[in-house]
Amino acid sequence: MSARDNGPKPRSFAWMNRDHLLLTGATGFLGGTIAARLLHEARWKDVLLLVRAPTPAGAWDRVIKSLNRFEVGEKLLKKISREQIICGGLADLPTLTEDPRLAGVTHVLNCAAVTSFGQNPNTWPTNVEHTQLFAQRVAKLPRLKRFVHVSTAMICGSTPPRVVFEDSYPAAGVHHLVGYTGSKAKAETLLRAELAGLPFVVARPSIIVGHTRLGCKPSGSIFWGFRMADALRMVTCEVDAVVDVIPVDYAAQAVLELLDAEKLRHTTYHISAGMDYSSSFREIGHAFARALGEARPGDYRHVSYRDVTALQNQFGEIFGPGNKRSMLAAARLYGTFAGLNTVFDNKRLLGEGIAAPPRFADYLDVCVESSKGISIAQQMLVDFE
Repeated sequence: MSARDNGPKPRSFAWMNRDHLLLTGATGFLGGTIAARLLHEARWKDVLLLVRAPTPAGAWDRVIKSLNRFEVGEKLLKKISREQIICGGLADLPTLTEDPRLAGVTHVLNCAAVTSFGQNPNTWPTNVEHTQLFAQRVAKLPRLKRFVHVSTAMICGSTPPRVVFEDSYPAAGVHHLVGYTGSKAKAETLLRAELAGLPFVVARPSIIVGHTRLGCKPSGSIFWGFRMADALRMVTCEVDAVVDVIPVDYAAQAVLELLDAEKLRHTTYHISAGMDYSSSFREIGHAFARALGEARPGDYRHVSYRDVTALQNQFGEIFGPGNKRSMLAAARLYGTFAGLNTVFDNKRLLGEGIAAPPRFADYLDVCVESSKGISIAQQMLVDFE
C-alpha cells in the first residue's frame, strides 16, 4: 500500500510535538466505544485510526457507521477527519517512511480482532499473524510511550480455577472452547517476545455485555445467551453460580485509564467484575423478572444440556424464529461458558485507582429494554460471523 493511499499527512512541528494515539478496531464493539468516548475529548484531534477498507473514503464511512451506534450526535461526528484515518488492516500498517503521521505516535491501543465464536477463517490470521506484523511495525515508532493490547480473560480455557489471576495465563496445555480465545492466548505470547523491553501492557476484559446507558443498541453480543436462559427458565450450572460480566463502557474507560496512566505497577490487567461485583444466575433471573415486569414463582432450574436438547422441537415457541440447529449449538456453547463459575481477579486494576465496575444485574434492565423487537437469533449473528 503506497503512502498516498492513506490520505493527507500533517507535517507541522507543533503537530509532531504533541502526544498522538493510534487506535485500531474503531469499527468494533469495544474499539468503537473507546472512539466514541475520545470524540468528547480535546485530544480527539490527535487520534489516528487504522481502519480496514479498500479506500480512505470507505474507511471513513465505516467509522461513521460504527460511531452512529453510540448516539454521539452529528456535531461530534463532524469532528472525524479523513486526515485521521490510515486505510488498512493490522498487517498493512505503513512504515514511518510511507506515512509520516506515524512519527508522532506516542500511544498505541490495539482493539482490532476477529471475535467470532464460530469457525471464521480469518480468526487466526488476524488475531495472531497480522497482530504480530502490526507489533513489529509499532516497535519501530520513535516516540512510543505505551502500547496497550486488548486480549481476553477467557484465555484461561475450559477448566479454569474458581478465581483466575493474571499471571496464571497464557499457559501450556489449555483446552480452548473456541478458536477466538486460543488465538488471543497465542498472540499474547508472541507479542511479549516481539515487544520485550518496550512499554507493553495487556488488558484482558472478562465477558463484555451491553452498555450501561445504551444497553444492546451498539451490540447484542452475548446477551442473547442470557435471554435464552431466561426464556427457558433453566441454567446448566448451579443457580448460585456467578458469571463475570462487565459493560462495554466500563471496559472502555478502564482501558483508556491504563493507556494514560503515568506509571503502572504491572504489565497485565484483568478488566473484570471480580469476586465482589459478579452476579449470580439467581440475581440475573430476578433482574430479568423486574425488567420484564413479571411475577415469577421461584428461580431458574439447574438442568443438564440433555434437558435442553429435549426441548429443541419447542425452540421456535420458546426463543422465537431461528434455525434450530444453530440455537442448539449456541445454547451448548453459552451453557459451557456459564457453567465455569469463574471470576477474574481485578485487584490489580482497582489498585491503580480505577473505579469498580457496575454489576450486570443492576444494568440488565437497560439491555432488556434495548432488545425489544430483536429476536434472539438476530442478536446471535454478531457472535457467529
